[in-house]
Amino acid sequence: MSDHEAKEARSGSRDSMLLLTVLRDLNGTEMGRAVIRNISGNGMLVEGDFALKLEQIVRFDLRNIGELSGEVTRIEPGQIGIRFHREIDPQMARRPIGSTRR
Repeated sequence: MSDHEAKEARSGSRDSMLLLTVLRDLNGTEMGRAVIRNISGNGMLVEGDFALKLEQIVRFDLRNIGELSGEVTRIEPGQIGIRFHREIDPQMARRPIGSTRR
């Protein structure tokens, strides 16, 4: 992905929030809890202290959406950017658990 494409991908609308998830490797081994700081249809920024590498694949659950996987695209001290492997509706993650309203 070019720098321009990456900027465009990150420029989509985001919802700021405070949600938790647990990052896991492809074998299902827990890597730790992550605080979701913002989320868009194609990715999220999480806070936590993880030993991850760029392009590493991780798995995680988002409430009301279920299990997802994604690729680490950004690593900064205490923050990790993850691009989802499939697009989601970020508003679903903000809804109360079990809510069906759109």
